[in-house]
Amino acid sequence: MGVCEGLLWLEDGERLFYRFQPGSLSKKPLLLIHGHGEHSGRYLKFFERLQDLDIPIASFDLRGCGRSSGPPAHVNRFEDYLSDVSGLVRFLEKKFGIKLPLQLFGHSLGGLIAFAWARENSIQVSKLILSSPLMGLPQEGIIRFLVSFLNPLFPHWVIHNPVKPPYLTHDAEEIRRYREDKLICRKITVRLVSEMVRYISLFQKGAVPVPFPVYILMAEKDLVVSPKATTDFYSRILAPAKELEVFPGYYHEIFNETGQDKVFERLHKYLS
Repeated sequence: MGVCEGLLWLEDGERLFYRFQPGSLSKKPLLLIHGHGEHSGRYLKFFERLQDLDIPIASFDLRGCGRSSGPPAHVNRFEDYLSDVSGLVRFLEKKFGIKLPLQLFGHSLGGLIAFAWARENSIQVSKLILSSPLMGLPQEGIIRFLVSFLNPLFPHWVIHNPVKPPYLTHDAEEIRRYREDKLICRKITVRLVSEMVRYISLFQKGAVPVPFPVYILMAEKDLVVSPKATTDFYSRILAPAKELEVFPGYYHEIFNETGQDKVFERLHKYLS
């Protein structure tokens, strides 16, 4: 069977566009959460490259992204993302018969969402894999200062093109695809930035205990999120197993880099 596509209607009236590839129901399913402004179509290569594992794989467009509904690149509360993941997991159980716990993967903003959801729903997670996770931002102090003033007054104020394509990868073809992809949302609201910073702060101090293994794949030359914040976050994780793999010279989108085969090999190992 190929990849199934459809819409999931949420309790608040919004709808999520999802993709699902069947696999053996005796194996732990994998749920992919994309980064800011992206959509699940950019992760179809994961479905293809992991096909030999015969695991059920699901992905979806975050609210406000891709083919899902909601104000573009905006949430009123970060918790909306978490409730959307919970709704999707319940839907996948009912419609496709997936068995929990699942393996959870998140990239960038999706990494922050994945970690926050896994902490709140740890019994449903067997393994967490984070790619260039958003655990800190470059010039975060300045950003915090600005949104503290702007968010109460102008929460829907839009910042255009917050991520520059050449900061994502060295691969010219991947940059071209990114620029030509009409489903990518190239803006962000002040409220969403404020909510991201609020959730980042929850994991920036003290030990972070979790009952499942955590594997982090990180770009050494990341210009979108803070590599230092990622390594500091990793040092404070208390887990049954953990591993940090740093890819020298790579930019933020490690799975779209010129050396992406090495990253997929590492992901394949974690999921095997």
